[in-house]
Amino acid sequence: MRKYKSQTLISVLGLAVGFTCFVLAALWIRYEMNFDNFHKNAERMYMIYRPDTRNLSGYSKRTPLLLGEHLKGTFPEIANAATFTYVRTSFTLEDASIPARVIGGDSSLLKMFDLRVVEGSMEFLVRNSNQLAITQRKARKLFGDESPIGKTVISRNARLTIGAVVTEMPGRSNFNFDFIGRNWHSPQYTIIELHPGINLKAFQQKLYEHETGSELDNISNMTITPLTRIRFLDPDIERNVKFRHIVIFAISGLLVIVCSLFNYLTLFISRFRIRRKELALRKVCGASGSSLLAMLSVEFFAHIDACRCAGKCFNAMAAQSFPDAVRNSNGAACYLSGAARVYRGCHFNLNADILGGITRISVEDAECVYQPEQ
Repeated sequence: MRKYKSQTLISVLGLAVGFTCFVLAALWIRYEMNFDNFHKNAERMYMIYRPDTRNLSGYSKRTPLLLGEHLKGTFPEIANAATFTYVRTSFTLEDASIPARVIGGDSSLLKMFDLRVVEGSMEFLVRNSNQLAITQRKARKLFGDESPIGKTVISRNARLTIGAVVTEMPGRSNFNFDFIGRNWHSPQYTIIELHPGINLKAFQQKLYEHETGSELDNISNMTITPLTRIRFLDPDIERNVKFRHIVIFAISGLLVIVCSLFNYLTLFISRFRIRRKELALRKVCGASGSSLLAMLSVEFFAHIDACRCAGKCFNAMAAQSFPDAVRNSNGAACYLSGAARVYRGCHFNLNADILGGITRISVEDAECVYQPEQ
């Protein structure tokens, strides 16, 4: 390796850069593909999309309030259905403004998302109730060990009482929430859960040909998207870095690794011709074939270890800016379809450690701070 410094340096850097690109891109892909996969029947849960000429994609996930109930009563293939609202807003608590992610629905939503009431009553699900439920995590953050039951928050000059504490989503979700109530003025979304063993293609065709009728806006040509995939397939989510670009980046890193390995193997084999006299002299001096093989193997794996160490260093350096890349992939602002609100300053927490050459990175969504659109 010392004798061929230039070739070794180029090969080591090439492999290290390839390792870094591939590892970070693979972790990013894994992060994007692990949303909402913790639900009990996640593989059978789907988001409903309806035609919408106002969207560039031609489809929107905004649906009428009663669509879930209508679909469950119409299609025997559907086990559960829930129509709900989801909005990011801000509440006032004791003269302090707090960011809040609010989900609105009924008991079918709790059943589908496997949410439980751990304290308080179910009155927050009653229509036109002025009560809200708060998640355990948000309650600990705002009130510590004190019970939040009976506390009041203000939203748009409306006083809302916290009447229950519920469990939160146990993992990353497109609908992580802090509060849950019965009614909320924002676009509605519909999620369905199919029975096991349903012919998905036949159901999709049946749903596409169905028309809801005038009471539900005569919706037809509806489609579905797996709940676990809307993170990177939803056309309403504005992204600066598209998911397919992340995949291309990962493939590019893999190709760099393959090309660098091929280049090094070519150089390694070509050196046999250059080192024929050296190897012959070693054999004359008593070296056996196995000892020569061991020497060459040590050189080869020492080179790989050097690449691995360099890759670990590059991963450690790249990990410093990785949260910004993830944040910017969804834009500097989080836009909600159909809502005249912009949430700026979305921050992410990143924990990175290097173990065995693999960078393990966990990214958690922090709450976005509400700011009125200028």
